[in-house]
Amino acid sequence: MKLVKSWYFRQIALVLAFTMLAIGAIPAKSMAYVVGSEAVVAEHSREADLARIQRVLESKLVSDKLSESGLSQDEINGRLSQLSDEDVHSFASQLESVNPGGDGVGVVIGLLVIVILVIIILRLMDRKIIIR
Repeated sequence: MKLVKSWYFRQIALVLAFTMLAIGAIPAKSMAYVVGSEAVVAEHSREADLARIQRVLESKLVSDKLSESGLSQDEINGRLSQLSDEDVHSFASQLESVNPGGDGVGVVIGLLVIVILVIIILRLMDRKIIIR
């Protein structure tokens, strides 16, 4: 009976390992490969980009940091008006990727995967984990 359980456990472990390998091999932004060369590029306007920047600048944390740096709202608006269209669009697109709090989900998932792999390896070696 123990031989049958061990065989099933090894088979399940191999299937899970290969599944994780297959999922990990897929690029994160794989939908970019599906879009053809005829795809329409979204238009961006200076007004929309400035509105996006203003929304971020009006947040409490950002406005406090800017006021600590000695910048007033008029100085910030003056500097934004001096930027070119390309600079404004670049700045606005970079604001979307900023995550001020960080993303802890990836770290938690990574730790869970490591713990599961350690448990699987220990079970395959017929070892037991005893926590006292």
